[in-house]
Amino acid sequence: SPSVSNPTSPHANVSNPYAPLQGNQSHLLESPTPISNADVGDLFSEVGEMSQTNMRTSTPTITSISLPRPPSRRSEGDFRTAGSTGSRGPSPLTIGMADTIPLAVAFHEIIHSYFRGTEESKCQVKMSGDMMLSFPTGIVGVLANNPNPAKLCFRLKNIHRLDNVLPNKQLISINIMMSTRDSTVVEFNMPALTSLLKRQSEKNPTAQYFNVDILKYQIRPKSGAASCPFQLVAYWKCEKDHTDLKVDYKYNLHAMSPPSPLLNVSVCVPMNGAVRNVIAMPKNIWNAENEQALWRFTELSQHSEDKGVGSLRARFELGQGPSSKSTISTQFNCEGATLSGIEFELIGSGYRLSLVKRRFVSGKYICDSEVH
Repeated sequence: SPSVSNPTSPHANVSNPYAPLQGNQSHLLESPTPISNADVGDLFSEVGEMSQTNMRTSTPTITSISLPRPPSRRSEGDFRTAGSTGSRGPSPLTIGMADTIPLAVAFHEIIHSYFRGTEESKCQVKMSGDMMLSFPTGIVGVLANNPNPAKLCFRLKNIHRLDNVLPNKQLISINIMMSTRDSTVVEFNMPALTSLLKRQSEKNPTAQYFNVDILKYQIRPKSGAASCPFQLVAYWKCEKDHTDLKVDYKYNLHAMSPPSPLLNVSVCVPMNGAVRNVIAMPKNIWNAENEQALWRFTELSQHSEDKGVGSLRARFELGQGPSSKSTISTQFNCEGATLSGIEFELIGSGYRLSLVKRRFVSGKYICDSEVH
């Protein structure tokens, strides 16, 4: 039977809802969706598209902020506290009329990348994201009993790379007069917000927080692979009795803000030809049932060996070679950073920012050799 190695030990499972995500590891050995040459052109016409249909206006929850579901990807659970800023205040259930109301904001982004051969200019990238605000339950009484509540406004900064910004028009509007190329001011329709939160409170009387989708956006990619936090190049040599594979990788700290480690990194390589044995450096996992080799890294950053630059090498000894070149797929997530560099700032009084959460995940993140 093929040789099998143990993966790098992942983070231990913990009950803390802010713990590092483990969900994306459960599917690492599943067969990826086959992608042919004909499919690649369509891949980037469909992933990350921003829906023009009605946005979800609220997602009540009993715990803390939960992740909005990114395009073309399942829900990933909760944010963790890495990279967040905040302060403690009154209980979400007991906010007085004179209290400043604590708000939490979450930015969630996704990147789809297709690497082809050794030319960086051939790399195709699509990125999108969404923003969500979390309101404490206690705000309902404050807004409902105050005929003239404080106007909720905020400014988004570093937006020069955003495209196709879709605000939740039921709740917010863009103040064009106060907006610039690099920042925009957003104002809430307070009666609409009060009505929405009141309805959600009636439907979910035990909830402590209510999450509201605020806007969705696409991110304009930089040239080549400069927007990709994890860059890949694959080299194949297919012989009758074995296949040699080398995958060069590079952690790119310039693709995100602020530079943060990539977590739960996996590189999955399908391999046919009746693999009899696998010799790999670093060691990987061979799944005979799915005919896949898997490399895992708990974390990858500029503080990793060789600043996050390295190679995955393997020789696959075959019983029915030669094998065919396949599409390599990758998964990872990053906490405390965004791809866009977007920043949030409250305007005016009556509210305070208690928590800011940022994260991004990989979507369809794949790599082919030059001739596939």
